[in-house]
Amino acid sequence: MKSGFSHGRIASMDTDYRLVRTGDAPLLLDFMRQVAGDTDNLATSIADIDAMDVKDEELFIAELKRAMDVFVLAIADEKVIGTCEIRMSRRLRTKHRGELAIAVRKEFWGKGVAGHLLEFAIDEAKERGVTKLNLETRIDNERAKAFFAKNGFVSEGNDSELLFIDGEYIDGERFGKII
Repeated sequence: MKSGFSHGRIASMDTDYRLVRTGDAPLLLDFMRQVAGDTDNLATSIADIDAMDVKDEELFIAELKRAMDVFVLAIADEKVIGTCEIRMSRRLRTKHRGELAIAVRKEFWGKGVAGHLLEFAIDEAKERGVTKLNLETRIDNERAKAFFAKNGFVSEGNDSELLFIDGEYIDGERFGKII
């Protein structure tokens, strides 16, 4: 149990926050299909997800576990409603740094899921020696930028051509936080 996150409660619905397991592959694939179709704020497109199957997700989860990356799920009504991933560097000089990615099903935006996921993932990352988190988001994603600022992240500059969507490049903004 991490920081009281063995079981959380969000909006009249029971929500479990926990680390990913190999058996979560079908649930995770369903989640990725949903969120990739709901928003253009992710690096992963619906075409990327449609090219994957459950075996691909199982391999992805196995690699996360082998690499000791943090991957937290929020599960409600037997479906994944959010994820938070912290990929850690394997290099000696940068192993204190983690790259953060977070996604929540659109119908759960604004209900506290992202905040709980972030807190759980940060606790796990600290235990694994991470002291600095970095992330990138679309420069026009004001909702995400406000969320990260509220959670102690600071802007560390812009990143040109972060994403390429529908024939257009979209710039990004980089954020960081000492944890």
